[in-house]
Amino acid sequence: MSTTMTRRNGSASPDSANRAARQATIVAQKKDPVRRRWGRIGGGVLAAVVGGWLFASLYLSADDRVEVLAVASDVARFDVIERSDLKVVTIAEDTDVSSIPASRLEDLVGRVASTDIVAGALLVDGHLLPDGDRLVAADEAVVGVLVGPGDSPTTGMTRGAQVSVVVRPVAGTNGTVAEVPGWIAGIGGEVSSNGDRPVEVVVARADAARVSAAAADRRVTIVVLGE
Repeated sequence: MSTTMTRRNGSASPDSANRAARQATIVAQKKDPVRRRWGRIGGGVLAAVVGGWLFASLYLSADDRVEVLAVASDVARFDVIERSDLKVVTIAEDTDVSSIPASRLEDLVGRVASTDIVAGALLVDGHLLPDGDRLVAADEAVVGVLVGPGDSPTTGMTRGAQVSVVVRPVAGTNGTVAEVPGWIAGIGGEVSSNGDRPVEVVVARADAARVSAAAADRRVTIVVLGE
């Protein structure tokens, strides 16, 4: 007796299934390079967009900056400003920091510093004496005097004012009162609680030691003279 075996309709042979799997793998491998290529293109476009944005930001930031003057080296009070003392720097245009435009550089050469200025500081008008203001001569000296409420007038004590520095003798001696001509170089900051205020007086170099010694003993009175 013999038995006949038949395949069911719709069933695939093992060989057919293997061939179909290999074909699907080949098709997938052919498609992968396309996907990778589009991925690289997309990454390049993104990098270009980001780079363009950064360039635009830097370009616009450069337009928002201005050139101003700064101090290249330390400048002492009453020094004459030289070209080598100044340099040009850039700062943000919308900053609240006081400054002087670089276009004024040549106009400021020869001006006199009204205060000590450290290297690197931005130059401002307050650092300079008014143009044409009186300067301390080579044969003059600046003496600091701490004057009390009754040792100077309440008005007229301004820079450049002509004064007479009255030097009183040491108490208990037979010395005489001396008057030393001078002018006011500057007035100190806040008045102390007892009414004292510092004043800088310019006198002849020959009189500086005498005035300084008298000021240390509180034996100085300042009288403002008329024009």
